[in-house]
Amino acid sequence: MSGTLSILIFSESRESEATYQALASEFQAQILIKSKTKNNLALVMEREYNLILDEVQNPVLSEIEFVDLLNEAAPNIPILLISSFFYDTKDIVFGKKITGFILKPLTFEKLQAEVKSIVNKEVEPLKEVVVEQPEAPQVDSIVSQNKRLSVLFEISKSINCIKDFDKMLHHIVEVAANSLSAERATLFIVDKQKKELWSKSGIGIHQKEIRIPIDTGIAGEVALNNEYQIIDNPYAHPKFNQKVDRVTGYRTRNILCVPMANINGEVIGVFQILNKKDGMFTPDDAQFLGAMAVSTGIAIENSLLREELKHQLEKIKTSYDDLYIAQNQMVKEAKMVHTLDLIHKIKNILSAPEQFDQLINDLKAVKSFQQVIDTVNRFKEKNLAKIESAEQEIKNSL
Repeated sequence: MSGTLSILIFSESRESEATYQALASEFQAQILIKSKTKNNLALVMEREYNLILDEVQNPVLSEIEFVDLLNEAAPNIPILLISSFFYDTKDIVFGKKITGFILKPLTFEKLQAEVKSIVNKEVEPLKEVVVEQPEAPQVDSIVSQNKRLSVLFEISKSINCIKDFDKMLHHIVEVAANSLSAERATLFIVDKQKKELWSKSGIGIHQKEIRIPIDTGIAGEVALNNEYQIIDNPYAHPKFNQKVDRVTGYRTRNILCVPMANINGEVIGVFQILNKKDGMFTPDDAQFLGAMAVSTGIAIENSLLREELKHQLEKIKTSYDDLYIAQNQMVKEAKMVHTLDLIHKIKNILSAPEQFDQLINDLKAVKSFQQVIDTVNRFKEKNLAKIESAEQEIKNSL
């Protein structure tokens, strides 16, 4: 390619910046790294770019829609996608809208090879852009449904790859909020024994455990009834707790609350999503979150079982450690009793030397008592006045 290569990069990952800078140096290219906003999307039409890199951070529908917007704004510019998600379904989700796909982890070698391939292809004259006719409503609905199914598939994969329980919960609420373009999200777990809902993972809340009785609040009502609720005017709802907004200064405009059930249909948790950024929550949003809750519920229940098993193993280990300490203490005490008994016998022997030879014969049969035998022999001819000294040496030898 003649001239300077110009690359527009949409990325919010600081970890990738060094790789992009290395790419610029390798190709002597001009790069511009921007976040994904509507204002930055307009950059595509302000000047000519040879390549667009789009780094997908989350398995959410908005990431797919951003690629659609990029393709609409600049249909002649190759788009290279970089992501851990949508690789298996990329042909269904993106079709011919993207030119290449790099599956994370991102390395300079992968990026260099893919960019070189795209740049070499670009030498060929661009084909005339054919303006596609609007798709029929039925086809459009199928495409939209396929995209949502792909998102759910990627969400399920990403959740089941995380083994740490707290990290998994945080990932779930983050994806839930991003998927529905909401400001805040909280995931409550049902504690059947205490009849409470508890949570320590949420977007826009302090990372500390909170607990509420299961028969209070909107989340409690959803958990008990096993039915989702969409609330457009929370302050008019009798179950809404306005105190939280007053204390935090936050204003809750709308709420989507969806139950999460296990494979037996038992409610094990509740999604509570607050303040959709654009408009109000819809039944489609509730349906999507409900579908997400299915795979999420299974993953959470399995993780809870693992946590319970881990807890039980820790209890067993603690009990074993306590038993080991108690056993050592018993051996130590038994040894002390045995030592005192020996000292008592030695006192008697030193008082009655005719019994000494018999004791030596008895002790010879026990190898571990050899030190005792040697000690007693050393004191055989000593004066009875040295008994105290003998006692101390015997203690030390044991």
